[in-house]
Amino acid sequence: MKRCLSLLIVTALLSGCSSLSGAFSTDDRTPSELILAEPLQVNYQTEIMLMRYSQLILDAKDDRVRQARYFYERGLLADSMGLRSLAHADFQRALTLQPDFVPAYNFIGLYMTQTEQFDEAFDAYDSIAQLDPENTYVSLNRGIALYYGERYSLAIEDLASAYDEAPNDPFRTLWLYYPEYQVNAEQALESVKTRYSQHIDDNWSWNIVALYSQAITETELLDKLLDGLDHSEPTYNKVLAHRLTETYFYLGKYKLLMKDNSAAASYFKLALSNNVYEFIEHGYARLELARLANNR
Repeated sequence: MKRCLSLLIVTALLSGCSSLSGAFSTDDRTPSELILAEPLQVNYQTEIMLMRYSQLILDAKDDRVRQARYFYERGLLADSMGLRSLAHADFQRALTLQPDFVPAYNFIGLYMTQTEQFDEAFDAYDSIAQLDPENTYVSLNRGIALYYGERYSLAIEDLASAYDEAPNDPFRTLWLYYPEYQVNAEQALESVKTRYSQHIDDNWSWNIVALYSQAITETELLDKLLDGLDHSEPTYNKVLAHRLTETYFYLGKYKLLMKDNSAAASYFKLALSNNVYEFIEHGYARLELARLANNR
């Protein structure tokens, strides 16, 4: 089985995309091939579980706590299937039944951020902070919301706190970089270089941070996409789809900083092509594309 597809095939797969030929130009060379995974599909068991939860919700009508849990769990399934409206409605129902249901607030905050309803997002994250002060994700997700809401100084405070909680999470390093770049690009570069030099694990995603740190080029990052993956493993395609969703999203963000909006849009579309709906990068890729469309 071939590892890569030509850019012409990629263009054919992504109907509605602008031509990718020339869109990915770099200072050293233009990649002639891009790696793609087979888009993830909803399996039969997930569809059955979605229907099963509908019955469980009806059966639990006299137990608000249990019914809230079932609404939440059905929302998780719907979210993983890309059924965002159903998922959003279920998370809201869970909170109506159990107003202190912290996990549901997190998803409400994500959805509100991705639709640029920032006041509602901040309210959701502030509710988490009040109900669960030890929550390790609220500073990260609220910081991302503040970044997209262009409150960069506040975003830096939250995202720096999130980074301090998990300095070996490469994605926290990346999200902290974005508002720092908006405040002082040169200082942000020095900071991300320092954080990259201090990481101590071998998480593949540090390769993305290496790009931002100028330790490798965009082409070198693309050449590393299959490193450590075993094509014979049953989970190969799923793991590859996850990696590509993340990598292409952050490449899109990188291209935005380079003022190459055409390449950024192409990378965001590639991130969406894997159908990894439950990753925040999928939702934020849609937000980035909407912003690019509105700025044309």
